[in-house]
Amino acid sequence: MVKTLGYLEGTNSEVLTDVIIEGHETLPLSNGWDNHGKNLTHITTADGIAVIVGYLHKFTTLFTHQTMEELFSAVRANKIPVLIIAPKDKHDKAHKLVAAAGIDYKFIDPADLANEVHKILGPAE
Repeated sequence: MVKTLGYLEGTNSEVLTDVIIEGHETLPLSNGWDNHGKNLTHITTADGIAVIVGYLHKFTTLFTHQTMEELFSAVRANKIPVLIIAPKDKHDKAHKLVAAAGIDYKFIDPADLANEVHKILGPAE
């Protein structure tokens, strides 16, 4: 089954290319501020997103008009897991910024992103 990887701006293009080569789809997503793609708050089950990836700074809302809970409202409602890219040595500290969002998330070191994405997406059928 073809699955879709939702990604925020800055996600490694080699990982995205590999996802396509392996038979899956990609969908650019936006935090509502950068206008990179479909706004995170507007995603639905019809988008078929199996996992969302992006760097931590794309998910934080320190200087915007919305809270982290609002940004992730559709992610929470659609039960989509999120891989948040951050250096391994920063995961504990970064967790404090995301814990209240109420989503299924995992911090991932940039070097481990491709392997983790393929574990979630699995083989395309």
